[in-house]
Amino acid sequence: MSLRLRLISWLTSPLLLTLIPSLLPIPSYLLSTTAQAQTSQDQKTEADKLLEQGNQQFQRSQYKDAIQSWQQALVIYQQLKDRKGETNSLNNLGNAYNQLGQYPKAIEFYQQVLTIVQGQESFSEVETLSKIGLLYKQLGQYTKAVYFYEKSLSISQHLSDFLSRSNPITFYESLSLQIRLQIDIGNIYADLGDYAKAIQSFEQSLDISNIHGNQKQRQQIIINFGKVYAAIGDYIKAFEYLQQSLKLAREIGDRQGELEALATQGSILALTGNTKGLNSLQQSLLIARAVGDKKYSTEKVTLSNIGSLFQELKKPKLAIIFYKKSVNLTEAIRKDLQTLPRDQQESYTQTVADTYRSLADLLISQGRVLEAQQVLELLKIQELRDFTRNARAGGETAGIALSRIEEDILNKYGTLIVFGLKLYECEQQKCNSLSQLRDQLDTLTQQFNQDTNTFRKTLQERLAKDPALLEPEQVRNTAAKIVTAEPDTILVYPLVLKDKIRILLATRAGEKGVVFRTFETPVNQQQLWNKVSQFRTQLSNPNGEKELKATSQELYNWLIKPLEGEIKDKNVRNLVFSLDRSTRYIPMAALFDGKQYLIERYGISTILNAGLTDVKDRLPSKKQDIKVLAMGVSKAFPGFNALSNVPIELANIVQQSGKENTGIFPGSEFLDEAFIFRTLRDNLSGNRVLHIATHGKFESGRPENSFLLSGTGDKLTVEQIQTLQNYMKDTHLVVLSACETALGGVDADGIEMSGISFYFLTNGAKAVIASLWLVNDASTSQLMQQFYQNRHRVFCWTHIRTISFK
Repeated sequence: MSLRLRLISWLTSPLLLTLIPSLLPIPSYLLSTTAQAQTSQDQKTEADKLLEQGNQQFQRSQYKDAIQSWQQALVIYQQLKDRKGETNSLNNLGNAYNQLGQYPKAIEFYQQVLTIVQGQESFSEVETLSKIGLLYKQLGQYTKAVYFYEKSLSISQHLSDFLSRSNPITFYESLSLQIRLQIDIGNIYADLGDYAKAIQSFEQSLDISNIHGNQKQRQQIIINFGKVYAAIGDYIKAFEYLQQSLKLAREIGDRQGELEALATQGSILALTGNTKGLNSLQQSLLIARAVGDKKYSTEKVTLSNIGSLFQELKKPKLAIIFYKKSVNLTEAIRKDLQTLPRDQQESYTQTVADTYRSLADLLISQGRVLEAQQVLELLKIQELRDFTRNARAGGETAGIALSRIEEDILNKYGTLIVFGLKLYECEQQKCNSLSQLRDQLDTLTQQFNQDTNTFRKTLQERLAKDPALLEPEQVRNTAAKIVTAEPDTILVYPLVLKDKIRILLATRAGEKGVVFRTFETPVNQQQLWNKVSQFRTQLSNPNGEKELKATSQELYNWLIKPLEGEIKDKNVRNLVFSLDRSTRYIPMAALFDGKQYLIERYGISTILNAGLTDVKDRLPSKKQDIKVLAMGVSKAFPGFNALSNVPIELANIVQQSGKENTGIFPGSEFLDEAFIFRTLRDNLSGNRVLHIATHGKFESGRPENSFLLSGTGDKLTVEQIQTLQNYMKDTHLVVLSACETALGGVDADGIEMSGISFYFLTNGAKAVIASLWLVNDASTSQLMQQFYQNRHRVFCWTHIRTISFK
């Protein structure tokens, strides 16, 4: 097994993102403002009060209220031509939208600030440029990020030249800013995989730090050198830098820097299978607990790395325990994640999914499939949370239960760590009992090693007698409700790993039970993505049916053929998939076995997560009780072709008042200019089906990039969709016709497929149907008509959360 390197994310420095003064009691005069101001001075006073009121609201994390206060202040400042007040208001609005995760909106306000301060070569200009650069980095637009960072750096350098002659104190502050900018530029190049430029930026920042003399910044630079050389694969050089960083951190008493160095050092040693890595990881765990490092999630990553090391050392049962502990800490941190600054949230989510996959893979390999299914369920929720940047997505989750025997070994390890913390504090203070404490730690370590050996032997013996030993009673079997909801149903979980595909299959056992089977396909992640990419390209070529079928059959052989012994000729009628990584880009219905497509043999559905799936809510059996709100766009807009068949599509779905033999369901129809967000919102109530026939894109990356096109050519954004939650209580099914999804890269998770659906589902819809790629307008129209005409056959499956179709 190839061990993945889990490193603490690149060290970045928040660049002047806080503007608000320290928290003070709210003066009574801030609780209300004068409705009418008679003079310019009165208006200025009112604006200042509103600005301060917004500051206080921001401090209490009441970002939307702060935005309202600052927008009111901004209007007054602009009327008074008060440039300083206007700049402060715009800057604050950018900060608030940044905290809400609405980065494009934040950039919009920072750009307005830049318009005011541009050309002044002031620290305000440097600050604003760096803020815009940071936000573009968070949006994944690295080229733009580097552009703004380098502009900020250039102005800062000019300021330093002037300040070196006129103001030595401010000169050193400007040097510190340049170092931070160079570090961030280097980190961007590292994210891009351009390690030569990353090293060049770090070297330049090191040169400046030699002048400035800030040892803490110097330590940050050295540790980044270590991380970039680790990413390159030059572990010897990386280790040398990390040793330097560790030594410097200890000399200056920087415990956070010591923590970073030890954790990264342990990761590298674990990667090479070096048992010394366990010592470094244990030390980083000690410091993480000592400094209360939960917000940086170092403890979670370190536990995962310990699991990886035990996995590499062929000790899977111990690896599972530490992976479980890491997952459970992840779930605990999630509950508090929204209180963290955005940059910390971003760094937190980077390594999470890999830990879940590693744990699921190990559990399956050990035959512990019920636990593996629970981990896969958590993985789906985790990915939705990362994509939507919503720590509450999917509701509350409790992590993975530990058996009594696993808890016992963790408790003993915890005792070792607690004692190690006592020793660490003694070392820092150079206490008199240092030698005795080290002797005691050696004894405890030997005892723990003996206990783990006994644990493995005891566990092996007990598992032979009781295979269900490590399936705690509180593990809730969510798969059962899916496979028992409809007769002859099977639930399939593909798990895409670096070197293989594991497939977990759940079938009904008795009236309410479930039985699992596992399968493995020796196809790696890169091979699968290449084939999926080829398949998607062929699907857009109507003249390449022969090649399309050949590719489709290869995917069938990888993903379905291993299951044929369980699903063929066994009265299986429905296949429900909970997809992973690049399999999300595959229309499973279009897989070809050499004679038939999968949809010709089975009902095909896709769920986001079994636990989130409502299997009880159904549409009424009588069509007169199913009202449809149909909306669509037929006109062309820049970048989007006309959809000339949409008017026919809508007319054939919705019955027109006073006309016989038209449409299928009662309801309302809004076409072109009539289809705007307000019309959608105001007409949702009372309709069981929402049908939207328009262009749309579900892009891999960040959720704010996905949208639907309204009848005026405006984008119906994710942010707007989220506000529909108060109006969708009657909506059962949402159909998104004529949309497309961009194919992500080899490491893309395809979660944007589930992501756009998730926003409708969390608003109250029970099912979403969306096309995976661009379909011919006329074909789409015909497909939609057939879909609604065959409603009784199709709607029995609309309790399944998301359906992907051609």
